[in-house]
Amino acid sequence: MTTLTVLGESDKKQIELVPGTVFIGRAKDNDVNFEDQIISSHHAKIVTYFDASYIEDLSSTNGTFINGKRVRMHTLHPGDEIMVGHQKIVVNG
Repeated sequence: MTTLTVLGESDKKQIELVPGTVFIGRAKDNDVNFEDQIISSHHAKIVTYFDASYIEDLSSTNGTFINGKRVRMHTLHPGDEIMVGHQKIVVNG
């Protein structure tokens, strides 16, 4: 089972990646919501199907980074560090 550890603004949060989509951004309607002003309202999404997950940047202004590299789309692996704005999300296997 793959999970995300959201090292957010105030506390750690765990999210289990199940088939479907997890939205990340500043707007309140996202599954993972940050108040960081450099994060776009609808910044990125993580799509999970079967046992695979990928992240896709939703044309954000400041980009989505995996392990320090800006990406548009990336298949997630345990140990990957996702950066959106100043916020870190770690992929756990």
